[in-house]
Amino acid sequence: MTSSRSVVPSVAGIAVLDLMRALEEIVSTEVFLRAREALPPGVREDLDAVSAVSWVPNDTLNSVIDEIARAASLDPEAMLDQAIRSASQRTFRTVWRMFLRVTSDEALIKRAPVVYGRSRNVGQLSARIDTPGVAEVLLTEWPDISDRTLRSIGVGIQSVLEIAGRRDVRMSYIRTPSGGRYELRWRT
Repeated sequence: MTSSRSVVPSVAGIAVLDLMRALEEIVSTEVFLRAREALPPGVREDLDAVSAVSWVPNDTLNSVIDEIARAASLDPEAMLDQAIRSASQRTFRTVWRMFLRVTSDEALIKRAPVVYGRSRNVGQLSARIDTPGVAEVLLTEWPDISDRTLRSIGVGIQSVLEIAGRRDVRMSYIRTPSGGRYELRWRT
């Protein structure tokens, strides 16, 4: 991972493809296509070029999210949170769900930085269990992260914990000078 000052903050194409599928399910194919057509030509071309191995700039992804929300008359942040949860469910609904359910809390939290590193090209994530049912996740090396991205990373971690069978998962976050700090709590 590198500093946000040397590269364009981007999301892995495979994650964007999953997110687009989830957004289309939420708003309908008709609304999704109408939003796609309303995008500026450069953004639409970037969206059409997404592949499982490409990287999509955050600004492009945010433009797409905002246009879909506008076309569907939905709050973009609530829609995005729902889409993140749906995309996470899709990713882990196969045999992975069983493995997640038998994985210890410590192992789950320690994998968060690895998953993050495969889906984002900026910033560093570190994670630890403070006490049973409480984890701290730190995002560093991304001081200018957007509020939307800061929140969506936490929603993604929360979703994986829920899919893994952790009960009553709550996530809170704060901005820090180098990125963000997340606290996740669940019933043990």
